[in-house]
Amino acid sequence: MDDECVMKKVVLLLIVLSPQSNAQQNEIDFFSFTFENDIIFSGEDGGYSNGFIGAWGYNNVPKLDKQVLPLWIAYLADKSYLTSMPNKQYALSYRIGQLIQTDTYVAESSLVEEDAPYAGLLAWEGHINAFDKDVSDQLGLTLGVVGPASGAEQTQKLFHALFGYSEPQGWEHQLQNELVFRLDVMRTWRLYDVPSPFMGAEFDILGGMLGGVGNLRSDIATGINFRWGKELENSFSSATAMPIKKLNQLNNTPNGWYLFANISGAYVANDIFIDGNTFADSHSVDLIHGQTTFSTGVVLNIANWGVVYNMLYATDEYETQTEDTRYASLTVTYNY
Repeated sequence: MDDECVMKKVVLLLIVLSPQSNAQQNEIDFFSFTFENDIIFSGEDGGYSNGFIGAWGYNNVPKLDKQVLPLWIAYLADKSYLTSMPNKQYALSYRIGQLIQTDTYVAESSLVEEDAPYAGLLAWEGHINAFDKDVSDQLGLTLGVVGPASGAEQTQKLFHALFGYSEPQGWEHQLQNELVFRLDVMRTWRLYDVPSPFMGAEFDILGGMLGGVGNLRSDIATGINFRWGKELENSFSSATAMPIKKLNQLNNTPNGWYLFANISGAYVANDIFIDGNTFADSHSVDLIHGQTTFSTGVVLNIANWGVVYNMLYATDEYETQTEDTRYASLTVTYNY
């Protein structure tokens, strides 16, 4: 079976994984598109290079059962801790995205031993959120594929051709096809909030913890987020204490605006983008287990439209890394 055929089957599977909710009252509340890139926003190519992410979701799910959720998601929710917590509101979101990683020297055709491997990821992600005004719990599942079946090589070459950048030459060294998964849990607390003397705004501090396991990535992390803006309590359920990194984007609520800055520390046990294929021989580099990530940006809602602009910086992810991990993302959301 060739890579194009595998990719088509993966895309079909990702679409099937994202059914509509069963209840008529659960109509889609928002749709968003995220574009992440390093060369446009930082002037340098290489490392985590590009991401396209489409997301949609439901902000007011009345309960987590088969009457309002797709059957398989209702089954998973029922087995989780989320249904045992009283007096919670619920939200559900889906994402489908393609992420691209190259080595630092994209015009080099030979293998660059000290750089992380060429890698593409095509993935589906689903998140269930249970929250009140002070605590938000999130359970997420990511399923996808890395390797030629992700279509990352074709996407990057097309993007570079359209914008006049040099054609990347090292894709023959990319990871081999491998199905990947990740299960993660996250809790966020609203630790502190006070009125601000400026512009009638507010200030709050969020704290959080995250843990994830899978052949895509396994890690534990803790983070803190500082926000300044308006309607912070109403947008709490869609915020996070963790820097916004790759596929894990902010959820969405059409409330207010705010500036944010957050920082997290993580222990990363495995990362397929660094370690290479799990069950096949591929290029890899030595993972740095202790990592720190910082991001800052703005969330702005006007009428039915929302915009999130985010800039991210991370410490080195592997021992021989020569370029900083930094990129920016732009998310545009339409709220129905």
